[in-house]
Amino acid sequence: MKKSGWLYLAFGAVLYFVFLVTELPASWFSWGLNRYTHDSVRLDPLSGSLWHGQGRLVVNYPSSIPNDFGLTEWRINPLWLLTGQIRTTLNTESSAGKSSGTLVVSRSGFTLKDTDAVFPVTLISQLYPAAGMIGPTGKIRLRTVDLVLNPQALRGNATLEWLDAGSTLSTVRPLGDYQIDIAGMGKTANLKLTTPHGALALAGQGQWQLATGQLQFNGTATPREQAAEMKPFLEWLGADQGDGRRALSLNITLAATH
Repeated sequence: MKKSGWLYLAFGAVLYFVFLVTELPASWFSWGLNRYTHDSVRLDPLSGSLWHGQGRLVVNYPSSIPNDFGLTEWRINPLWLLTGQIRTTLNTESSAGKSSGTLVVSRSGFTLKDTDAVFPVTLISQLYPAAGMIGPTGKIRLRTVDLVLNPQALRGNATLEWLDAGSTLSTVRPLGDYQIDIAGMGKTANLKLTTPHGALALAGQGQWQLATGQLQFNGTATPREQAAEMKPFLEWLGADQGDGRRALSLNITLAATH
């Protein structure tokens, strides 16, 4: 075979290889996601390809509880694979609202970039079962710019909000909007709770130990108005320490990843 023939053959083989790669089914993305998260994150049913597809996102966290986060669309730029990273742009729509962000996966962990995600309020009682006793209402919102997380460390800042927060124990709805500022310092993350506005003011500070998952928090709950209407809720929080103020204390184990 002439040299030009070999060149045509090689060129055709390369084009065919590129075609096969670009047409990889969405199931490859789902398989990689399941393997990386030890089956705690699933996408089903699926459509599209490895590089651009959609499916229903279900997160099993805690491991025995499936959380449906709605229809999710993803896009992967294959050029990032050359850097040893998988960079995926995600857009999700559920009953709680629309979410968007970029997930970067590497050997050292994963990074949440430019994230604005909304979750159902049931996530609160699933992470902390005792909270289910108050019947929380509202929605959860997570915002990050560049948050790096692995089983042993957390670096960067994030904001976790409980919006239109309420309880079935109180006729005052919403009780307020609450915000937790998270500062990842490596092996520990510092937490600060504030109340931008609302009838019930929550405030406090805490720390999360990434290696052990131990989360400790201490703060206060103080009614600004309508104290009588929210009395059942305040009594659930604890004894009156004066001026209607109640102490908040939390000591739980919350694993960073599975």
